[in-house]
Amino acid sequence: MTRITALLTLALAACIARPAATADDSQIEFFEKKIRPVLVKHCYQCHSAVSKNVRGGLLLDSQVGMQSGGESGELIVPGKPGDSLLISSLRHESFEMPPDQRLSEEVILDFERWIADGAVDPRKGGTSIERREIDLAEGRKFWSFQPVRLPIIPNPDGDWSQNNIDRFVATRHQAQGLTPQKDASALQMVRRLYFTLIGLPPTAEQIQTFEQRWNQSATEAISRTCDELLERPAFGERWGRHWLDVVRFAESSGGGRSLMFPHAWRFREYVIRSFNEDKPFDQFVKEHIAGDLLPATNDTDRDDQLTGSGYLALGPTNYELQDKELLQMEVIDEQIDTMGRTFLGLTLGCARCHDHKFDPVPTKDYYALAGIFRSTKTLLPGNVSSYVTTSLKSGTDATALAVWTEQRQELERQIARLPARSGDSRKVSKFIDSSTLPGIVVDDQDAIFEGNWVHSQMIAPFVKDGYHHDAFRKSGCRVRFEVQLPEGEYVVRLSHNYMAGRCIDLPISIAHAEGVAEVRINQAERPADGVFSELGTFRFSSEARAVVSIDAEKSGEGVVIVDAVQFLPVTEDRALSNAAASNQANSRTRKRLEKELAALEKQKPEVAKVMSVKDESAPADGYIHVRGAVRNKGARVARGFVSVAGEFDEYGHPVAVTIPPRTSGRKQLADWLSSRDNPLATRVYVNRIWQHVIGEGIVRTPDNFGRMGQLPTHPELLDFLAASFIEEDQWSTKKLIRRIVNSRTFRLSSEMSEQSRVRDPDNIFLTRAFRRRLEAEAIRDALLQISGRIDLKISGQTIAKVSQYDNGYRHGSLGGAMRSVYVPCFRNAMLEIFEIYDAANPNLVSGRRNVSTLPAQALYMLNSPQVLATAESAANTFLGQYDNESTPVSEMIQQAYMRCIARPPTIVEREQLEAFLRSREDDSVKAWTAVFQALFASIDFRFID
Repeated sequence: MTRITALLTLALAACIARPAATADDSQIEFFEKKIRPVLVKHCYQCHSAVSKNVRGGLLLDSQVGMQSGGESGELIVPGKPGDSLLISSLRHESFEMPPDQRLSEEVILDFERWIADGAVDPRKGGTSIERREIDLAEGRKFWSFQPVRLPIIPNPDGDWSQNNIDRFVATRHQAQGLTPQKDASALQMVRRLYFTLIGLPPTAEQIQTFEQRWNQSATEAISRTCDELLERPAFGERWGRHWLDVVRFAESSGGGRSLMFPHAWRFREYVIRSFNEDKPFDQFVKEHIAGDLLPATNDTDRDDQLTGSGYLALGPTNYELQDKELLQMEVIDEQIDTMGRTFLGLTLGCARCHDHKFDPVPTKDYYALAGIFRSTKTLLPGNVSSYVTTSLKSGTDATALAVWTEQRQELERQIARLPARSGDSRKVSKFIDSSTLPGIVVDDQDAIFEGNWVHSQMIAPFVKDGYHHDAFRKSGCRVRFEVQLPEGEYVVRLSHNYMAGRCIDLPISIAHAEGVAEVRINQAERPADGVFSELGTFRFSSEARAVVSIDAEKSGEGVVIVDAVQFLPVTEDRALSNAAASNQANSRTRKRLEKELAALEKQKPEVAKVMSVKDESAPADGYIHVRGAVRNKGARVARGFVSVAGEFDEYGHPVAVTIPPRTSGRKQLADWLSSRDNPLATRVYVNRIWQHVIGEGIVRTPDNFGRMGQLPTHPELLDFLAASFIEEDQWSTKKLIRRIVNSRTFRLSSEMSEQSRVRDPDNIFLTRAFRRRLEAEAIRDALLQISGRIDLKISGQTIAKVSQYDNGYRHGSLGGAMRSVYVPCFRNAMLEIFEIYDAANPNLVSGRRNVSTLPAQALYMLNSPQVLATAESAANTFLGQYDNESTPVSEMIQQAYMRCIARPPTIVEREQLEAFLRSREDDSVKAWTAVFQALFASIDFRFID
């Protein structure tokens, strides 16, 4: 077996051996949001401990009852929805549960998913139907609701600590009798620094520079390199991607026929720019929640803040949902849940249907927040709803727009100076005064109708006060226009509006002096003059009434429109014809100018827009929706925040929030979230930063600081970081990162000692560094950089072809050459390498990505044409830098290893690769392509120590 094959085999074996992460928290949340509310609403009446008559011996209000089943046997088989009696009962295939109705397919699919995932049920005790009153005073005792206070800095023994972070960590080491690992090597540290801070591998030159610094002072090498990397644009791209995970960023809506968001990229750029400029976190929070309401000193700041408010609009939304009241509530629920997880680490969405089962968040608090978001306009009306966009002032070429506007106005002025054409519908704003028309006009209001005609004024133009239509109800719909005319010849015309859906074959009878004539017209087509369709020229006698009649039953497809009938004496018609002939030149001029105007419209400079929100015109408090049902309103609730994390008076009662009149309350919510006194927001944020620098959070459930989340491993350290972040760092993310990177804790080796293996296997006490897999984006970016293909300048709008929907979007080979953060992020069309390597689900707040280990990951590196092409490009780039006849192969192998995994090959690896390359001297490109592909497929490439 060659070394290449061995590398690949080892990579696959190691990949398969690594265990996958659990998802218990998400399963509990799924039960609380999707399963429990349905059981309460549809099942507890007959199947709970308080039911007057428990049917079938089945209790569904407890975990025990659900698992025990009833008289008909076992109800659920965890992992096997197809074998579960519950599913067949919900589908009304065996029993019919509930008996009065079959639940929607969506709800049944939720139950199938729940059972397939193991039927996780957090309910304890005999029943869960008993109601409990949330004790906020008791709830405030939980660690995360306690005020943030700067703790006393400990003073552990020895000189291991390098800064205050280490003093907290070392104190725990000594308390547990644990010895921390040795420091990582220079090569391990340089790779760790580069991937942590900018998400790219170090080049050979950067490794060499770092080693030179390290040999003089390891501490100085880390500090100087950290400072340099924090100032690179790539820093914002790396850390901006972390934040985009949290705010569930995507460039399409998901739901229904997932709509593209053509303006969403500006929010991504805003996030990247904010991290690069080190925007204070409290300002960052305010812009997300209320950027459109904040004061600004200039257009650039105003536009930046406005872009930040797109956070509330970027969620997954089914804009095609026809129940608009439900759609609004679903959007509000998503906003509350996302805001809660993003900034507070709380699952607020669980309080929509009932008081939160684990955290001190009553339903009242949920609807206090809902009142704020209901007073915020996020949706625009329509059959398919849309979202709010706002024009930017600083993102548009003002000079070009001004020139274009002047050109357009001049063309419009020239058109306006031309004589108006007779009956030109473009000169009719709403109605036509029949007294201004020549000849004799009989309006529909004077006609004789039979059947169910509908009067309307919806579509202009029309004569006098409207027109009639049959509303597709053709049966029995007839109408006659009668008038006594002076003897003579007349041109008969019928006025009607036109559009798709109008009758395409309408028969009309005209009773005249010589008999009765029938003509047919197409009302879907524009009449010659925009108003009247000509029916023909007829002679009428003064002794008999002229009659024009329409029978809708005999018409073709489409709605029949009936407005006015005009009888125009032939002499007047000829005069009009002569006038029209004399205006032919004007008509040709008009057509030319209109053509120029249409062409100019297509050249309009782009007006920069962003997705945003704005306050409703009439903000107001809302209601509790009983059991979360959109139309089941209960008591009115004043707008407010999460009581347990707010201000309390001297008697232990929550202090009511003051929302100024005619405002939504978002500005006040933003101020509260970013307040120094908020016990959650700062803790949650510094924990996110710690997680991305160190590898695991101090709280390892970064989106859940409630009772179902994990407790902090180092609570005093977390509070030290939070308090220092506010007071000393002044909300600076870069200062916080620099503080952590310059700690001894960050420098530890990831090797596991025997002591750690036995006494600290999960590294709770931080005795070593976390060995972690690179994220999907970092893997892709590393492939592109090593291959020489990466383009570090691409940003902005990167969707290759903007269309209405994202389904079927083609990303191209490996998504192109741009950095991964700029690859279009769609909810229904993700790049393959992102799916394989667990990129964040853009439908959810993803503070901690899933890290799965699947054969498909190793197989992708072995078999993907994109990876093979990248390896070939890397080989060509690599060989182009060497003179193969003078450079030793051993040196080239060394450089290939340093380039890909920042370490030299072992003696065995080098010897085997030398033998392999000698055997393939006839085709060096293919040989080196195989080398690079093997390195890409190795575990060392995908993991950092």
